[in-house]
Amino acid sequence: MRRLFNTRAGDGEARALEGLEADRLEGDLLEPGDDEGPALRPYAAELPHAGAAQRAAPVSDEARALRRAADLEALGRRLDAILVLRQAVTERPDDVEPLLRLATLLEADGDGEEAVQLLTEALDRRPGHAPLLTGRGTLLGRLGLHAEAEQDLRDALRAAADSQRAHLGLGTSLLRRGRIQESLKHLQRAAALDPHDPEAAFHLGEALYHADDFDRALVQLRQAAELQDGDPRAYKLLGRLLDRLGRTDEAMAMHRKARDAGGP
Repeated sequence: MRRLFNTRAGDGEARALEGLEADRLEGDLLEPGDDEGPALRPYAAELPHAGAAQRAAPVSDEARALRRAADLEALGRRLDAILVLRQAVTERPDDVEPLLRLATLLEADGDGEEAVQLLTEALDRRPGHAPLLTGRGTLLGRLGLHAEAEQDLRDALRAAADSQRAHLGLGTSLLRRGRIQESLKHLQRAAALDPHDPEAAFHLGEALYHADDFDRALVQLRQAAELQDGDPRAYKLLGRLLDRLGRTDEAMAMHRKARDAGGP
């Protein structure tokens, strides 16, 4: 058996005065332990898509800016999100999604005029661009400028006939101008293109309500309430509709839900 000899240090001068040699320690060398790596590697190799992260394409600057802005917005830091998007738009003015998101946040922050200006400048560089036309038209509609919104959204649909957002925006603007039957055509198309969009379901239900098509309006408004639970608009309009149908108890329940959800 192999021996390991070592000299104990630190005994001080007392041992030397006694004429004794320093103790020698004896012991067996430790055998090297088994490497666990090879035992684990076969299991890792069996995992689905092992190494996919290394093969994945790098995240684009556009996606990174959008994700960072969304994280900041979720934390209630809207101004910081606006700064992130401003920088992204300055560095890459042809990236459409950061620009559209910036316009939405500026509008939410009370600066709709700047949002419209940004989209107008982008359209000057890229005339006829359907997503930009849709974004500006939808924004103009939310600002109450429905005639201007209608023009943009019709131009967007000429460029992209199946744009769900353009149909929704145009239908909503027409509804606000009292052109109910014309609005129904576009809102029905928007709801068909995206059956899970709560905005399309709500505005279609609203148009059907104003067209006195109460049965279909009831279906759409209930769908809108299910798709976006907690939106007081759907509950409030359901309450009004059920009142008109003489279903008082159900109407009261909807009005209570509207109040609980923060509605007037």
